[in-house]
Amino acid sequence: MRGDVDLREIKLKKEWFSRRNLIALAVVIAFAAGAVWTWKYITNPPRPWLVRWKLNRYLKGESHASTFKVEFPFPSKAEMARPKEATDNEVLKTASRTGKTFDALREEYLSQKIAAVTLERSVMRAERELKNVSAQLTNASVMESSTATLQERVTELQKSPSRRPELRAKEDALALIEEDLWEFQRSYTAQAADSDSAGGAELAKARAAFMNDAEKKMAGASSYDSMYKTIGEELFVAKGLLASGHPQHRRQGMTIALAVSRHAMNYAMNGGVAARICEGYILPNLDLANDTNPRSMFSAENLLRQCSDIFERNVEYNNVVRTYQMYLATVKDPKRADWARSRIGMAYQQAGDAKNALAAFREIKDTNSYRGIFMRTVPQLEKQLKGESS
Repeated sequence: MRGDVDLREIKLKKEWFSRRNLIALAVVIAFAAGAVWTWKYITNPPRPWLVRWKLNRYLKGESHASTFKVEFPFPSKAEMARPKEATDNEVLKTASRTGKTFDALREEYLSQKIAAVTLERSVMRAERELKNVSAQLTNASVMESSTATLQERVTELQKSPSRRPELRAKEDALALIEEDLWEFQRSYTAQAADSDSAGGAELAKARAAFMNDAEKKMAGASSYDSMYKTIGEELFVAKGLLASGHPQHRRQGMTIALAVSRHAMNYAMNGGVAARICEGYILPNLDLANDTNPRSMFSAENLLRQCSDIFERNVEYNNVVRTYQMYLATVKDPKRADWARSRIGMAYQQAGDAKNALAAFREIKDTNSYRGIFMRTVPQLEKQLKGESS
């Protein structure tokens, strides 16, 4: 009897240990899965803070500097906590008279200007020839047999000068478009003035002086150690300004970060550092790229293009794709969206990913504007994929 009890106790203990081991194993597996998921989340794509931390460690290792802290007249904590003023002018999005965007007006102006210039040249040529032919008709030496031919030519040429009212109409239409374009220009000028006043002229002056000094240091550096130290100091200032709550302070920081990426590429000849600056400092602050002026440094297209060029030169086609995907997720203009899709397709193609390249090209809506891609590139990719599958 006692033996049966002992056997049952042993059996119960074995079952208990077995369940405990299973629970422990499940916990270990869950913990491992969570760690893997967390690692993928942090590194694919890498979080900006991780990129900045790794870049800072790399620069310290290469420069042998313990810190990159430098003296710079940062705005006060109160100023850096200040939100964007409600009085800031908003940039014009559509012309008040026609309701058209800058891009639409620009395209319309170019097409009408070409048509007007073509018509004007045609009228001027006809007028010159009409003058010459009329002079020949009044010349007594002209043979009678040629008179009829010249008279017919005069009648034909007189039709072109009669198109001058049509030319004047085109010029009047162009004048109206020009008025709308000048409205955009005035808006862009006002926005730039607001940016200067809101961001602080003194801060802009300090930033310019700091970057001018850094440029001289990079150009006169006798070793890569000193170059990397200067890059670290520039990024220290950029990081401090980008941490501000004031958009114009952050724009000053973004301006520095863009300049540092060029320093890394042109002076230190280190595309990896330039690319990491884009990943850690520029792309995370794309909310600053809200200027609709296509010539502004803070238009999304310009900022992303600069980062894309750096990634491409560093053969980081995955980051080129990610950059234009970010742009594609926010752009509303169909033409610019197609342009982004074409860039994504070309990046995939350069990376040797024919399948995704073809998929990106097929997303293009206006195929007429990309005839070269659809007449040559797409058939080549289709042929390549067909050969791989056979």
